[in-house]
Amino acid sequence: MALSPALRKSVSEAKNKYGRSDGKRIRPKEGRNVYRILAPTKATAPWVGESGKFWADLGTHWIKAEKNGKPLAVVGSRDVCYQEPCPVGTAIDLAISKYAHDEQTKGIFEEWKVSKNILFNAIDRSSDAEAQEIEILEVRPTVAQQIFDLMEQYDDEGMDITDLSAGVDIVVNRSGKGLNTEYTVNAKPGVSKPVAKDALSKCHDLHEHIAKEFFRGDETKALNAIGQIAGIPQAQLVAIAGGAASGNTAALMAAGSTAGAEAAARTPAAALTSSAAAVEGAVQTAVDEISDAELDAAVAAVEDPAPAAATPAAAPAQAELSSAEVDDVLAELDGLIV
Repeated sequence: MALSPALRKSVSEAKNKYGRSDGKRIRPKEGRNVYRILAPTKATAPWVGESGKFWADLGTHWIKAEKNGKPLAVVGSRDVCYQEPCPVGTAIDLAISKYAHDEQTKGIFEEWKVSKNILFNAIDRSSDAEAQEIEILEVRPTVAQQIFDLMEQYDDEGMDITDLSAGVDIVVNRSGKGLNTEYTVNAKPGVSKPVAKDALSKCHDLHEHIAKEFFRGDETKALNAIGQIAGIPQAQLVAIAGGAASGNTAALMAAGSTAGAEAAARTPAAALTSSAAAVEGAVQTAVDEISDAELDAAVAAVEDPAPAAATPAAAPAQAELSSAEVDDVLAELDGLIV
């Protein structure tokens, strides 16, 4: 029997939501790279919006158990991409400030901080001066700044380097490696090949690309990995997640910090040397390992984000939650992250 129309629609929407973007991201390679930057407008690409911003800011967190190790989770930064509270970024800041007990540990946590890049629609003409295929160009902020500087210089002379017929290709030279990598951006000498007239309507939706590639529901996985490696109590992670959803991250993080202060003396050295598989298996913290005080503090903070009067730390919990109630609370908070 065929799917009902309603279910078929849900399946189609889920496929679009969870499927990979059809845009391929490229980055400047070592040496000389030639690109034609495209600037779609709202008329040709609704995602551009009223501001006319034809590029997109991308921020990502790479969570690893050790330097140069295999990533346990790669997620987008809600702060950079959407200007929203980011639970992963908040957890990382907490790990660095309260749970990094030596320089080696701090160095690992520091690598989790957001990595920022800029996305453009562009044509790669490095090996073919007449190429027309539109791809997603990912560059460092310093490269984007040079591109914008070049656009302004030409605009001062009454020229638009992104114009399809009279525009100019740019040359991005990349030299050095690692922290010593350098980029220079210049206009390509001579006349550039015109771009097809319908190119702007074929540009990739950069916001959709970011959503599909970096916001696939892995934020809980990233938070659990951070908690396991850094030794952050589960109740604290619950408070951070709820705080991000309510827009009051700072207050809820403080509540979680009070509940889990005693865990600060714990050394994560063993977790840092464990394999990715071991960390993956250990992140499932049992509910019965969370003290009543920790759980009460996290739940109370989520239900009432506004600053409340201080409660003596020694005050006993008024009531214990049943295991079923605990499961319901954690499941609801887990859903707020997505």
